[in-house]
Amino acid sequence: MTSRIAIVGAGPVGCAAAAFLTRDGLAPALWSPTGRRVRHDADRASFTCAGSVSGEVEVEWLASPDRLAEFDVVLVCLPADAYAAVLGPLNAVWRPGQHVIVSGALSLAPLWIAAAVEGVQVSGWGTTLTTTHFQPDGSLHVNPLRSRIDMATVGPLEPPQAVRMCADLFGDRFVAADNLLTPTLANINPIAHAAEVIPNLTRMEVGEAWSLFGHFTAVVGRMAEALDAERRTVARGFGLEVPSLRQHYARSYHVPEGPLHTMAAAITDNGMSPNGPASLQHRYVLEDAPFGLAFLEALGRAAGVHTPVLSACLRLLEVAYGRDFRADNFLLDALDIAGGGADALMARCAAAASPAS
Repeated sequence: MTSRIAIVGAGPVGCAAAAFLTRDGLAPALWSPTGRRVRHDADRASFTCAGSVSGEVEVEWLASPDRLAEFDVVLVCLPADAYAAVLGPLNAVWRPGQHVIVSGALSLAPLWIAAAVEGVQVSGWGTTLTTTHFQPDGSLHVNPLRSRIDMATVGPLEPPQAVRMCADLFGDRFVAADNLLTPTLANINPIAHAAEVIPNLTRMEVGEAWSLFGHFTAVVGRMAEALDAERRTVARGFGLEVPSLRQHYARSYHVPEGPLHTMAAAITDNGMSPNGPASLQHRYVLEDAPFGLAFLEALGRAAGVHTPVLSACLRLLEVAYGRDFRADNFLLDALDIAGGGADALMARCAAAASPAS
């Protein structure tokens, strides 16, 4: 039996999840602290989709976050820089027996949530359901669902049960990991976005309209390959193997594997490239620098792995923005990421998650 599901976050990813659920005959509810990207009244919300889901989508709108306690499953679709302000208060809403799923979980946020409420089930996905973006006319362009999403779970459910709950909602695409670090390190957004935005910061600053993958040149490709190599080396420092950025793009955009800039050209030719950020105040930096790059750097320290390219990119972004992105990630201290070394962190993540079958 399919569980009742609520979605936290009415940005592109949350709305896309609601669109796929509605398309498949389910009735999700949506809650957002702002709701600025959708049309809503006291109890209904709507938005227009194009792409893999087309037409008008209408869902239940939750006027109060307290109502999230009514739902068996809650899918969190928030940028990591909203974790403290939004998820912090929601830790008082979760109840034992609920299954809270963090989409594209960064910085081991599931560990933090699970510590707040005894008996709550928390799963972390290594990426989002799909790639999606709001277009200039306000409609949501939705790409196909990803073919594979790695996940790990914390709490009383066995991983096969948690995977089955996700599959009942979104299809057979979820693969259980036996350690929360696996889907965390499988998340390619921080390293991909760093390579994409650093050469294009002035485009962002002046608000230029530019194609993200259309400007994914060989220069961007070399940066992304170097960052990806360090991400995968950090993973190996914990005894883990994670998919490469090439494999991720092939699965996400259904294009042949090859040099990254040729894959990006194919993504653009297939009409699946979003515009790049048109402002410096964008999650590709504000989320991914502190909760992605700084987190990966801290994992590298814990595992004794040097990350010179990653650290250099993080420092360049700090200089460009005039802020300390490492200090912006409260989870580094809250979870003592670098304390105790790789073995201690692996043990904490493995102890929190039941063994995968």
